Amino acid sequence: MKKILIFGVSGLTGYKIAKNASSKYDVYGTYNVRPTKLENCNTFKLDLIQADQVHKIFAEIKPDIVVNTTALHNVDYCEENKNQATQVNMEIVKTLYGNSEKYNSRLIHISTDYVFDGKETRPYAESDKALPISVYGQSKLDGENVLAKSNHVTIRPSVVYGWTPLELAGTMSSSGKPMNFALWVLTKLNKKEPLKIVTDQFASATLADSLAESILKIAETDRSGLYHVSGISCESRYDFTIKLAEKFGYDTSLISPTTSTSFVQKAKRPSYSCLDCQKAIKEFRLKLLTTNQSLDVMKSQVEKEAPYLLGKK
Repeated sequence: MKKILIFGVSGLTGYKIAKNASSKYDVYGTYNVRPTKLENCNTFKLDLIQADQVHKIFAEIKPDIVVNTTALHNVDYCEENKNQATQVNMEIVKTLYGNSEKYNSRLIHISTDYVFDGKETRPYAESDKALPISVYGQSKLDGENVLAKSNHVTIRPSVVYGWTPLELAGTMSSSGKPMNFALWVLTKLNKKEPLKIVTDQFASATLADSLAESILKIAETDRSGLYHVSGISCESRYDFTIKLAEKFGYDTSLISPTTSTSFVQKAKRPSYSCLDCQKAIKEFRLKLLTTNQSLDVMKSQVEKEAPYLLGKK
């Protein structure tokens, strides 16, 4: 059986990949801050910044597939910690690339829609010029550029969300990144706390389960390059939040619209970062989901594993 090594199984995407991969691979996963144990997955504590630790794990496992889901995601934190953002979002990619070449591993690296400036009014294609407007976006683009002419794969999703029990355990990442947006909304609504959500930031929110499934499908091929893999709905954070509340049975009157100018944020966000995924859909025959389809999947998981998060509407 082939071996897959997932960097970041304590994160949402890494967790979903590990859960989905066990039927086809021997699964190995690393975590740093959040200790993680998963069924059918050998997990290790690893500090990716320590290159010697990365060399050692490659030498021991000799993975066929490597997936890097790690990043310094906290956009405002990155704005004030440029060196750390560069180290995690770019230098680590260099280390993984070097080791993947040495051990003939297929590397799949996860980037972000935040490499765009948000000035477009139609979904961004892979051929559109990346013009980051934040330190986070630039550091992620620098990471992409490490693999630009390689035989490996870079994937850009957009606002990844989903159900995971790990994020409710209460341990934040090293940069203080809170739980994913959808789970954060559900916990707030569950406590009947009012929410102000922006109407002027548009994205293609991506269910982690769908992203994980797509990554494993791409891993089975020998194609390389840059691909957009996200949800296929393009909508504002506010519209997404209303759909989420309705799907999970919450009163939408708790949610009020606002604009990004009402929030003081250290880093700029693109006002529009919806993604065109036609290239990936055609080349890999992916079945990407609308927001409604994605929320149905998430709801079915919550009904089984955390029914207390459902509304009483």
